[in-house]
Amino acid sequence: MRNLNICIDIDGTITNPYHFIPYLNKMYEKNLTEEECTTLDWKELYGENIEEILNKFHDEYISAYDEAEVVEGAKDIISELYEENNLYFVTARSTSLTEITTSWLNKKGFSDIDVYLLGSDYKIEKARELNCNIFIEDNPWNAMQIAKAGIDVILIDTNYNKDVDHERITRVKDWNQIKELIQSKY
Repeated sequence: MRNLNICIDIDGTITNPYHFIPYLNKMYEKNLTEEECTTLDWKELYGENIEEILNKFHDEYISAYDEAEVVEGAKDIISELYEENNLYFVTARSTSLTEITTSWLNKKGFSDIDVYLLGSDYKIEKARELNCNIFIEDNPWNAMQIAKAGIDVILIDTNYNKDVDHERITRVKDWNQIKELIQSKY
């Protein structure tokens, strides 16, 4: 394994992809299950566009960001990868979430990794700026966009990204598979 530049998304990648569902269900008085979350089209799921949802969510459930848990294996494997590679958290989260995001990352043991809050799903420019070799992602739109830009994507398998397919995208079920893939392919 050579010294790689690895960009890592946060929500749905190092946290449970369905972490926000209970909060959104409460907010919109719905009972959507993980199995029913087959799209990231929030209008389809909750009846409002993403901006409206995020505004309400940040007013009512900002604490959800701090309450998220790191998925099994992510912390140890990221620590191992960090020893020989350059790691960066690159998230679509708004810069207004900088304090809660950095505090959470520090609390979870990720304080040594630089974090970039873009406020947009457009991650290509930042990935290029960081000379990204691999981008670890869960969002289907982001994954396709990044892959089409010529960057390898490791896609965490979820109910909402089943239709994503590209020669630069490799689907994995967990962080152990991410580690195996990086060790064997790079």
